[in-house]
Amino acid sequence: MTDNAWIILGMMILLLIAAWVLLRKKRCTEQYDERQLRIRARGYQIGFFTALILMFILALLFETELLTVITPGLAALTALMISVTAFAVYCINHDAFLAIRGDGKSQIVLYSIIVLVEIVNVIRHIIIGEVMVDGKVDFTFGSAVVVGLCFLVMLITLILKIRKDKKEVEE
Repeated sequence: MTDNAWIILGMMILLLIAAWVLLRKKRCTEQYDERQLRIRARGYQIGFFTALILMFILALLFETELLTVITPGLAALTALMISVTAFAVYCINHDAFLAIRGDGKSQIVLYSIIVLVEIVNVIRHIIIGEVMVDGKVDFTFGSAVVVGLCFLVMLITLILKIRKDKKEVEE
């Protein structure tokens, strides 16, 4: 098998493990109370305005040709991932990310798998020398970095919040 085939096989196995972890629990609908729904609405608002502002800034940077090291597609993906991360971090910090009975374990497993897959992808691109293409950051390399970093931020925030909540319960 070629190197790419092994990487694809590994990613498929990781995705199957993630799906198994997420689906092994009883299928239940997520339920949020009114307070959580208000906080999530505020989180959506923060995410939306973050994306809007970043897209405006990126448009200005591309029109003035001040941003030439990445492609517009990678810049847009970065803006969207930052906005999703802003929503998630806000909701996690205000106890509105997990459903009422959610413990966060499945999210931690899933986010960990995503981060590990993206780390492998980044290392692979560095080893084979596909970081820059035509003087710009390669989209697949850049997207792996962006997605990996955003999910790492969400993972760390979730772990810290769960630890903080456990300490508060113990006291």
